[in-house]
Amino acid sequence: MRLVKRALVALMVMALAACGGGGGGGSAVGGADSGVPDRTAPSVALTAPAEGTVVHGVTLIKAVAFDDVGVARVEFYLNGVLQGSATSAPYSFSWDPSGVAKDSYNWTAKAYDAAGNVQTSTEVAVTVPIYAAMSTSLSGSTAVGTVFLAGLPAAAPYGVNLVVTMPTGATLAGAAASGPYAASGMVGTSGSNAVILASSNLASGEILKLSFTNVPPGAVAGDFAVAVSAVFDGGGTQIQ
Repeated sequence: MRLVKRALVALMVMALAACGGGGGGGSAVGGADSGVPDRTAPSVALTAPAEGTVVHGVTLIKAVAFDDVGVARVEFYLNGVLQGSATSAPYSFSWDPSGVAKDSYNWTAKAYDAAGNVQTSTEVAVTVPIYAAMSTSLSGSTAVGTVFLAGLPAAAPYGVNLVVTMPTGATLAGAAASGPYAASGMVGTSGSNAVILASSNLASGEILKLSFTNVPPGAVAGDFAVAVSAVFDGGGTQIQ
């Protein structure tokens, strides 16, 4: 009988050893507990913006990433410099280009797994122009728009032509230089919806106040907008 018991105990020990001991089975091959190193890097690709996009204002940089075990994080790089990261899908980063100069910029994404394997996406090039945006406040049949310029981080002499959009029936009643370079600027209007600003010193930031009259009932701030139609340097050469 003792021999039978010893034989059963021996069989149990062999069975436990085959199962990896009494602490539970391992994970899938290549997993964190399998004893096999994870050497497979994740895959990653940028999905937005598209190659060659001209960026005006805050832009969402998006990526997709996959890994056989799991993606730990995705990092977003602008011209090789880390800008932000995301640890869960959907992987994205909100980029405000208003502080950068007019130029072409390259975005890449890097995906990491828990084992430290990393993969870098293909570059996506975008263009930041000199652009403008307007914040509008309405009061009855009048409105005031504050215009902000982006794409010129260093102050220098510039001339900027703007086209104004407004609700049907509204009138562009006036334009005046504002912001930190107001004293350096001369402003004029051309036709019913164009503004010309010439300044001996101008950079990104607030540049103008526009006043509107005859604003129709029901108009909202989103009905008013500005767009840069031309930019000239101090020598009169058109640079955009």
